[in-house]
Amino acid sequence: MFNRPTVIAGLVGAFVGAIVAAAVILSLAGTPTPREDSTNAAANISATGPEAANLVSQSPTPQIIGELDAVLVRSAVDWTAVYALAAPSLVTIVANNSAGSGFFVSDDGHVITNLHVVDGASEIEILHANGDTYDADILARDAGNDLALLEVEIDREDVVVPTFASMDDLRVGEPVGALGAPYGLPNTLTVGIISALDRTRPSTSSSYEPLRNLIQTDTALNPGNSGGMLVDAQGRVIGVPTQIESPDRASSGIGFAVSADAVLQALPAMLRGDDVERTFLGVQLTSDADGPRVSDVACSSAAHAAGVRDGDVIAAIDDQPTDDVDDLVQRLRNISPGDTYTLTVSRSGRLRTLNAVAQAWPSTAPFYGCG
Repeated sequence: MFNRPTVIAGLVGAFVGAIVAAAVILSLAGTPTPREDSTNAAANISATGPEAANLVSQSPTPQIIGELDAVLVRSAVDWTAVYALAAPSLVTIVANNSAGSGFFVSDDGHVITNLHVVDGASEIEILHANGDTYDADILARDAGNDLALLEVEIDREDVVVPTFASMDDLRVGEPVGALGAPYGLPNTLTVGIISALDRTRPSTSSSYEPLRNLIQTDTALNPGNSGGMLVDAQGRVIGVPTQIESPDRASSGIGFAVSADAVLQALPAMLRGDDVERTFLGVQLTSDADGPRVSDVACSSAAHAAGVRDGDVIAAIDDQPTDDVDDLVQRLRNISPGDTYTLTVSRSGRLRTLNAVAQAWPSTAPFYGCG
């Protein structure tokens, strides 16, 4: 059974008392074998007879090889250079008597962070990497991605905007680093790898919309890392840390970040001061050979009002084919709440066109059973 997702926001308050950090140093005896030697050894093991058995008996176990590979991946990156490149964009955020993180996304001082870091705060303070502090206000929200854009009055020469990398360029096993303020400790770097891609998680913000296309990482993420930077080996932002899976709110090696793609897609509207909302159709779906099939319909939803029924296969949205659930979700992302659109459904072997009016995602769980 999975634990309820833990929001990565750490109580800082007046920073009373001392934070005691336990450092565990893992060491390996001897010098790791270069990759070229590892390749040759693997070729030698393909020999047959007693020689092969001897080589296998002397070779490291798969577990040790995996651990060595992980160490080699991390050590191959010049993290000092990565930190020097990315850290000037980082800020620490104090809101709701808690610490979080953020980073600049425009030359005139706009800062992106997680919505749960600043939502409901009466005052928001930004701590620059150079030690200066600034007041900030929320300019726009994207609750479905747990993002908030902050407006900060700051001189342009004090702003460094990072570069970004697309999720299309990422691979499981690649090294990544997280920059943020865990437990209120500014400008902290931790490193790890990408553990998985395209994860979906329940939202922890004011929207019932799930967080999609998340990056999973084993990089140490702790309370205060929320809203910070997940960067690749070139110092490019690939995501915004937002959740951890943990029974005690401390790093367990299972963390999740909103992708840089989601940030860049929402940013133009947010810079205009517009909140970002996506369309809620109001159906539960299963995938089969015919396409996304409706298993239930939410009452008072756009689908319910349009006449969608249990068992319908949604074949197209605005005449654009929806071969699977991913297609359907992507089509809906191009429709804004309030827009009108058509649903082509297959029902009892016949295609029907239904007219729908787009609705925003609700803030609470919808009631199903109206299909």
